[in-house]
Amino acid sequence: MMRLFAIIFFCIFSLGIQSTNRPNIVLVLIDDLGLTDLQSYGGEISTPNINALAKEGMLFSNYHTTPECAPSRAMLLTGMDNHNTGIPMIPEVMPWKYRDTPGYEGYLREDALTLAEILKPAGYKTYMTGKWHLAFGGEETAALPYNRGFDKTFILDATGGNNYSNHSYLPYYLESPWFKNGEKTDLPKDFYSSKFFVDQMIKFIQEDKEEDAPFFSYLSFQAQHIPLQAPKKFIDKYMKTYEAGWEVLREQRKIRAVENGIFPSDKDIVDSLSRFESWSEVEQQDKKMLIKSMAVFAGMLDAMDFHLGRFINYLKEEGLYENTIFIVTADNGPEGNDPTEHKAWRDWFETTIYDRDYETLGDQDSYVFIGTEFAQAMASPSHLYKFHMSEGGLRVPLIISGPDISIGKNHNFTFVTDVAATISDIVFNEIDQRIIGKSLKNSLAGSNTENYMETESIGLEVTGNSALFKGNFKIVRNRPPNGSNRWNLYNLSNDPGETLDLAQIMPEKLDELIKDYEVYVKKNGVIELPQDYQWAKEMTANTFKRLYLPFFYKIIAFIGLTIAIIVFVRRRIKKSKNNI
Repeated sequence: MMRLFAIIFFCIFSLGIQSTNRPNIVLVLIDDLGLTDLQSYGGEISTPNINALAKEGMLFSNYHTTPECAPSRAMLLTGMDNHNTGIPMIPEVMPWKYRDTPGYEGYLREDALTLAEILKPAGYKTYMTGKWHLAFGGEETAALPYNRGFDKTFILDATGGNNYSNHSYLPYYLESPWFKNGEKTDLPKDFYSSKFFVDQMIKFIQEDKEEDAPFFSYLSFQAQHIPLQAPKKFIDKYMKTYEAGWEVLREQRKIRAVENGIFPSDKDIVDSLSRFESWSEVEQQDKKMLIKSMAVFAGMLDAMDFHLGRFINYLKEEGLYENTIFIVTADNGPEGNDPTEHKAWRDWFETTIYDRDYETLGDQDSYVFIGTEFAQAMASPSHLYKFHMSEGGLRVPLIISGPDISIGKNHNFTFVTDVAATISDIVFNEIDQRIIGKSLKNSLAGSNTENYMETESIGLEVTGNSALFKGNFKIVRNRPPNGSNRWNLYNLSNDPGETLDLAQIMPEKLDELIKDYEVYVKKNGVIELPQDYQWAKEMTANTFKRLYLPFFYKIIAFIGLTIAIIVFVRRRIKKSKNNI
């Protein structure tokens, strides 16, 4: 009912808005992207089309999201805290018993309006291609984008997938769940994710071109999620790029980030690589695999940028580019896990089409990941990577360009919910009260005024890891193995790399922020995960419950029915004999 009222409100509100004043909006989401992966942020990978957008608009250096994909996507599209969207964590790893708890449904709740649901009543045509991951593997059909305000969709509703086929990339799914306009569908034989998503988006816009309506395009790439895969011509460009190893890469990216004005030259960075294996100690055969794995990563990002460029060129050719706002960002930091280190995953891997042969690394049947050390380097100069509340997991690129948007860099704190607030403000000159973010409209006009006052706190919790920002300060609590499960305190204004824990030096400030976090927990219904929680074990258990438990119940029912029939027949036979 609340969702209906909200939609009615936007319908009424939008009646007074003139179409000539409404820009097209393209939201580009890149998966598992490190802060310095893009050239404009200090990266070595060729991304000329995104570079051009950055040069034409505003580049944000202090933008924060969540450390996991699904919660970030829910917050990005609704402007609400993840616990109020039904997606508090990746659904695949959420304890099964929590699914009846409000806020822990595992799919996007009806009362969490998407940007498409907000913009559609204002006359926008709404399109989506790519990764959704908000409908519990497509089982909750009401939460699919076609039922959440999008006019035309072709989407993957899973945490990731093969970039050439519908083969799942993890045992949780028998195959990747693909949907076209809310219905299960197959992929074409020539499918490659980045190319196909752009092709479909162009097709959607072209089909409705005669309607002369503004459009909202949500282009959600699988790149750079595992398994990393890319056409050979893109991979070959980077076969020698990473031969010097991760220490050199991290330092080079940090230097370029400083040169590009992303970070001031006098800021410290964390020396996290000292906790990991030195490149010089890696066996030559392992180095060879790691170097090519990074070449695949780079080739995949290069290919994504190439296809995004095709989309941009289409808009230019059709005369649509000049009135289009582009928002380019990522859902979280780089992926540092090796999935095959977990036994259940490794056992499953042996039964699939996937291989890790050097010669075919990056092809459609290969399974590529970059590992911990390179992920840490790609988050340079931040600390750690995906799944962690440290800056390497949270701080990612944000580029906004388009009509009436100033050119420059913004170093003020920015949060994932600000994107929905900004889009709403641009279109309606008003922000829905459920959106907790702050509009960046003043920042896009060139103002350097802080969006968040020093007295305001922004809390965040995902899968047992927690953080809270307030002014220049941040408290963070990461679970083992890369955290101690205790609070650390940092001053990000002079320590963006989180090198100096101030918890013991400034206990009053620590207590202040912890109390603010406790208020956040109570307000948003955060559940404290058990100390022994492990996401890999939880995914294994959920996989059994989701895929095999129904069959187990059917087998038990079949056995029970068979026994009942046998007993019944035997009794009838016995009764017949007694009557004789």
